[in-house]
Amino acid sequence: MISFVYSTRVWSLARSVERRTQIPIKYSLFIPYTVQAASEKSGKKVQLANLLCNGNYAVSGDAEACDAVMEMAKPEFKARMAIRLAVAGAFHTDFMKPAVSSLQEVLEKVDLQKPRIPVVCNVDAKPHSDPDTIKQLLMTQVTAPVQWETTMNDMLANGYKSGYELGPGKVITGILKRVSKEAAMENVEV
Repeated sequence: MISFVYSTRVWSLARSVERRTQIPIKYSLFIPYTVQAASEKSGKKVQLANLLCNGNYAVSGDAEACDAVMEMAKPEFKARMAIRLAVAGAFHTDFMKPAVSSLQEVLEKVDLQKPRIPVVCNVDAKPHSDPDTIKQLLMTQVTAPVQWETTMNDMLANGYKSGYELGPGKVITGILKRVSKEAAMENVEV
């Protein structure tokens, strides 16, 4: 498991469409072809891990397959950039399946109470209040891509105007600005 974690690389892929087409490139048009082509070229597996915002996605997988994504993203798929991210594992992909049973054992011992505010899950970008459902979705999110773009769009559609990003960095704030210029977010370093 440790050698796997260290042999995994992740990249954020950003793609911009030529101005003359005026067609936004969505996940369904771009990422599956890139992932499939990189897997075929390398003979190894790579998967979508995060749908951050339109045109910005993260993939994760075998080091050789991720190298293939880096090589192919710009010249063959017209990605604007491909950036290696410093992460410790292939989170939100099938590579993490061995961790699910361990998490399940821990969650079975946790007495999770119904939250006062619904929890929006990374798996389906929907609010949930049932403790058993939340536990199941926590296990699912270990191997499922993060639906951050859908989450933000749903929040904005439901009246989100401003909020806080807690933690180091300003990644979430940057993503929100790409989704909506009007919505505000304040960073609180913790």
